[in-house]
Amino acid sequence: MEEEPGQAIRAPQVTSRIAVFRAAAIAVAAIQLALAARSGAEEFWLISFLAWGGARLVARAGGDETPAFAVRIAGGVLLASSLFELAIAQQYQMGHRLAPLAGGLGLLLLAGGFLWVRANGRALVLLCLPMLHPPPVAVRELLDTSRATAFVSALFLRLSGVAVERRGTLLVLPDSSLSVGGACSGINQIFQLLALAVLAAIILEVTPRRAAWLAGSAVAVGLAVNALRIAFLAVLANRGETRLFDLWHQGPPALLVSAAATAVWGGLSLLVSRSGGGAPTGSATSATAP
Repeated sequence: MEEEPGQAIRAPQVTSRIAVFRAAAIAVAAIQLALAARSGAEEFWLISFLAWGGARLVARAGGDETPAFAVRIAGGVLLASSLFELAIAQQYQMGHRLAPLAGGLGLLLLAGGFLWVRANGRALVLLCLPMLHPPPVAVRELLDTSRATAFVSALFLRLSGVAVERRGTLLVLPDSSLSVGGACSGINQIFQLLALAVLAAIILEVTPRRAAWLAGSAVAVGLAVNALRIAFLAVLANRGETRLFDLWHQGPPALLVSAAATAVWGGLSLLVSRSGGGAPTGSATSATAP
């Protein structure tokens, strides 16, 4: 079969563009993560790392057309602004949340214009994750889970044989009381697991039904694990264990709660996946990732 004129030249050009895109994506992600590490915001750094890693896995070439000069200028501005935003502020700021999305969008515009942007909707969704986790103050106020956490914590305490009375967000025990504030409501834990659920759903290309299950189970596990933590803190406060209370409230052991919630949700998802007949996958795609 005879090749069309220019086809042999176009293929190496596309391959070269993909190779440059790969290297540039890794470089931009590394620079952003290095700059973000200075802020000391561990949650933001971790979710940015997962977002970039997931976006790299699902990214693909969208065509072989060379983007217009104006489109490349727009992409360069977005990319530069994403790095500049992280570079000028050594402490975490709200604007940092937009940096991964701006960087990824800028790279796509530079590499292939709007064709590549349309072809990489899943990757761009993943790069939006840092905008939602840690949840902004407005989201925490709108979706306040303090009452739900207090209710579930009181239920756990009663099941454990501990006398407790719940008054709104206040847990009243025989010798002490504990108020479930917004910071301890579990909303951060819930959004962390929701981010992981979105990551898993997009990378594994699950069906909408399975994606809904992943999101719902993330909310349930995040709420339940945090409620157990609050119940444990209430018991420590009732026993007068001030040192242990402070340690599990804000000390290093508090990080174990996040790890435990992730492990429980991950294990539950794996069990459900296996019981359903293998890994949860949706429609397969034959596109080649860059």
